[in-house]
Amino acid sequence: MLWSTSMEIPVGAPNPKAALEWMNYVYDPKVQADIAEYVNYVTPVKGVQEILRKRDPALARNQLIFPSASYTKNCTFEPVLGGTQGEQVTKAFSQVVGG
Repeated sequence: MLWSTSMEIPVGAPNPKAALEWMNYVYDPKVQADIAEYVNYVTPVKGVQEILRKRDPALARNQLIFPSASYTKNCTFEPVLGGTQGEQVTKAFSQVVGG
């Protein structure tokens, strides 16, 4: 199964400028290379594989960080809940993060 996480700034966040600066920092290829090396997680940032190729060639070939098309050919995406159940989950999550 394939899944992803995203960084988002909630409506009404107290400091959206700081959040944007943090996102830009995290998505810098050098920083993202450090993160990918530590967590062994797929990275969406271009240039990371080249950085890791110089630092640690085995990491640059790691299928957990840079999966090939053949590695993911039978994968599916995490299902998204729809309908009433999806609305209930969204409402509960919103109450937790938004108060």
